[in-house]
Amino acid sequence: MTGRETVDRVEAWVRAEVEPHSNAWEEAQELPAHILDHFAEEGWFGAALDPRWSGLGLTGPELGRFCAALARGSVSLLSIFTVHNMVIQALAGWGREDQKEQWLPRLAQGRPRAAFALTEPERGSDAANLLCQAKLDGGQYVIAGEKKWISGSAEAGLFLVMAKDEELGLGAFLVPGDTPGLSRRPMQNLLGFRAAGICELTFDSCRVPESALIGRLGAGFTFVAAQALDWGRFTVAWGAVGLMEACLEASVAYARQRRQFDQPLRKHQLIQALVADMATELAAGRALAAEAARQRDELSPDSIMTTATAKYFCSRAALKAAENALQIHGGNGCGPDYPLGRYLRDAKICEIIEGSNQMQQLMIAAEAFRGAARRGKEPRR
Repeated sequence: MTGRETVDRVEAWVRAEVEPHSNAWEEAQELPAHILDHFAEEGWFGAALDPRWSGLGLTGPELGRFCAALARGSVSLLSIFTVHNMVIQALAGWGREDQKEQWLPRLAQGRPRAAFALTEPERGSDAANLLCQAKLDGGQYVIAGEKKWISGSAEAGLFLVMAKDEELGLGAFLVPGDTPGLSRRPMQNLLGFRAAGICELTFDSCRVPESALIGRLGAGFTFVAAQALDWGRFTVAWGAVGLMEACLEASVAYARQRRQFDQPLRKHQLIQALVADMATELAAGRALAAEAARQRDELSPDSIMTTATAKYFCSRAALKAAENALQIHGGNGCGPDYPLGRYLRDAKICEIIEGSNQMQQLMIAAEAFRGAARRGKEPRR
């Protein structure tokens, strides 16, 4: 099956099996097992992985459309896919051959599912100064600390845990989900991503072998986590594109059939203005995300910054699209019979995850100043 055929298959499946039920799943605060089992059986957890490791090897543009399709149906489903593949990307980029052979073919099949354990209760975006500790003791690392807001962790069988050795710095450790001392506390009634299996984690002197370390100590954030986060921003950017598509589609359909003041809602110029804004920002977001996908395939040195820019723009635009779509739907959009409330809540979370938009602004501004200096246009002091 070609990559295009895979994307077509995913889009059709989302339309038929995901979209009609997403509101109910968010209300229940979990995705049904049969949905995730089907996703695994199709090999879709390995969509971005090289076929060498039993992945599907989708190109950047194909992967983007794949993520947008998931988000149109359920951002919670996209979130579980994202964190699973953050672990895959870290392993593929920085793991030893024996680690790749042990885990990558299994992760491609979603057996087990994986989660990326970076964020901590007292650190948030200050990810380079974590409190979770890793201490070498008798040929094993002892991991102790807490993590919070970890998507996909409710059912994860493998965690990539960022922890700090006091002398050598941050490291990335593979921790199986059944490791003694690891406990999970589901986080309920969140603003968005309610079915994404988000938990708080406690690592109470969890012991893992030295071989659980990916890369080397001191490089955990700069290399391993950075690669995972770049992947996460890519999927969030495309997920926001999918949310914009869903908002525009819902708004156009509603405005065509709803009548106000003896004429279809679509005839009102203020409604047309809201739809025009959505359509324009969707086109711009697609272009930015597509450029990030192209650069990703070409291994361009500009890829990381382009991805950050796409994540920043698309997540902001998705929130605006959700607000406009809700405005078009009026009171009906506030009720459970329409998905607008879910779109709005999930779009807001997209502005926060994988590096908040404020962090993206700092990155983008810093690169703009560096670019000016390289071109010799930095103003004189």
